[in-house]
Amino acid sequence: MNNADLMFGGITIICGIFGTLAGGFILDRMTNTISNAFKLLSVATSFGAIFCFAAFCFKSLYAFIALLAIGELLVFATQAPVNYVCLHCVKPSMRPLSMAMSTVSIHIFGDVPSSPLVGVLQDHINNWRVTALILTSVLFLASGIWFIGIFLHSVDRFNEENELQVSVTDRSNTIPLLGETNQSL
Repeated sequence: MNNADLMFGGITIICGIFGTLAGGFILDRMTNTISNAFKLLSVATSFGAIFCFAAFCFKSLYAFIALLAIGELLVFATQAPVNYVCLHCVKPSMRPLSMAMSTVSIHIFGDVPSSPLVGVLQDHINNWRVTALILTSVLFLASGIWFIGIFLHSVDRFNEENELQVSVTDRSNTIPLLGETNQSL
């Protein structure tokens, strides 16, 4: 293909946008619960793995692109449920830390080591199709881990009162750390 980068980039962008929105919409339709988020994560990851795996089995370019697009759409549909779980499993005061840890974990355990590991695997196997099939198989493991989450006892802490809430009167008596201070009290 002369425009493989443009083709794959376009598929990824479109599937990323629509998959993320679809995941959130579907979770809203399922009734937002942590258990339902894990169900959606498990099902979307499982079917995404099946379609991505099937894409790498086909030699036809059009079948590959169609199956990969469906697989990417399903894999991207996990974004909203993952964020839902991260936000609803912790106390309100811990939400920023929860999202930060999620983002850093994704990068440390996913983005950073994936390129060198793919290169090492490809160097040993020397067959891109087999390498892609092996790497896509990791999605089946992820689906199983999400499936286990369905059965774990979880408490939705989204509406809990924040233990560190500051009343309006307390907030008006505090001095800002940065900016102008009002000396005319």
